Amino acid sequence: MQLMHRIDERTPEPDAVRDTGTGTDSFAAAPDPARAPSRELLVAALQCFPDGVWITDCEGAVVYRNDVAVDLETRQWSRDGREGAMREVVFDATLLARLHEWGTYSAEFELSKAAVEIAAVHRVELRLQILEAADGHRLGISVHARDTSREWSREQVLHDRHIELESAYTQLKQAQMQLLQSEKMASIGQLAAGVAHEINNPIGYVHSNLGTLQGYVESLLTLLDAYEQGGAATANDALGERIAELRRKVDFNYLRTDLPLLVEETREGIGRVRKIVGDLRDFSHAGQIESEDWVMADVHRGIESTLNIVWNDLKYKVELTRDFGDLPLIECMPAQLNQVFMNLLVNAGHSITEQGHITIRTRALGDEVEIAIRDDGHGIPPENLKRIFDPFFTTKPVGTGTGLGLSLSYGIIQKHQGRINVESTVGVGTTFQIFLPVKRAP
Repeated sequence: MQLMHRIDERTPEPDAVRDTGTGTDSFAAAPDPARAPSRELLVAALQCFPDGVWITDCEGAVVYRNDVAVDLETRQWSRDGREGAMREVVFDATLLARLHEWGTYSAEFELSKAAVEIAAVHRVELRLQILEAADGHRLGISVHARDTSREWSREQVLHDRHIELESAYTQLKQAQMQLLQSEKMASIGQLAAGVAHEINNPIGYVHSNLGTLQGYVESLLTLLDAYEQGGAATANDALGERIAELRRKVDFNYLRTDLPLLVEETREGIGRVRKIVGDLRDFSHAGQIESEDWVMADVHRGIESTLNIVWNDLKYKVELTRDFGDLPLIECMPAQLNQVFMNLLVNAGHSITEQGHITIRTRALGDEVEIAIRDDGHGIPPENLKRIFDPFFTTKPVGTGTGLGLSLSYGIIQKHQGRINVESTVGVGTTFQIFLPVKRAP
């Protein structure tokens, strides 16, 4: 069936088409047959219509189309996986049968220029309507194609913006959670500083008392030695026998050897606790040096202090190598640099799944120093390497990382007029290099 042939002279008489208007004023009156519009007037009106208009007979043969319709026929039509010319996709036997059954039919189609490879896609709403005379017999079919591209484009823009807003909202919620976590950790740090200060006082006098006790024990043992030498002559009398029995009962020889060792080990343990508490207090910025004070400080001391804090997380799976060079004192904020060292060491430990190695290397390079922390963990993928210093970026599970550690570290190094570099290979490991000036520029 030829659906798209040339326009013929057949046009239904205007007064033969049922009038379904419900207008007011002069439009409410019945049309005057003596003033019926000419075919030329109707064609001119339809040509001004911004949408595509076709009029066909009942079999779908076109008897009229306006210029917009002619342009639409040159495009590829597609819907529900079908694509082709309009006569193939729209005016097929199935659609015409459905139209004659229902009396009206509407659907949306996508259109594109067939002559270009990447065509601009347009969308139209196509409406087909059976035209009937006043007596009810069918005259033909009207086809109206309204361009909905702009509406669809606006809907698409709104949809895209909705997705962007949802994504931004999700990111804001994550940022809020991370900030709350960061705030909580800051509060814990302040509490830890206060606890460290409170613990430091009793540990101080316990350490002092153990020193005094050690002196007392040594004096008592010396005295006992003297008694032992002086009482050897009376070993056969009753008192000597009693003393000998007591010596055997308390295992005096063992006590004499073990007691000084016990006191010494206790003093050593208390000394280690005292050092950890001191490091914790300094790390929590509660010491005598405030975080905003620039002082000449020892980088190695800061590294060792930080290692004492994080060693519990590392000692079960990390073999640590210190490759320290001779470094001068540098002008810095020690507490802030300790924060950088902690972030890098913790990340290095997290990158090692079972057993691994971390090397801390320091060197003096003229008017600056280098601190390198290398691990043999799983490494950082290239797509993440350029984002690791971005705030809130993290590859750790939710609740185990805030994504602020490396971002804060980068800011601290920048504040020290230094620079931080990173090299990483997946499956081989990661190296962070920090370069700091010995003296900051004025």
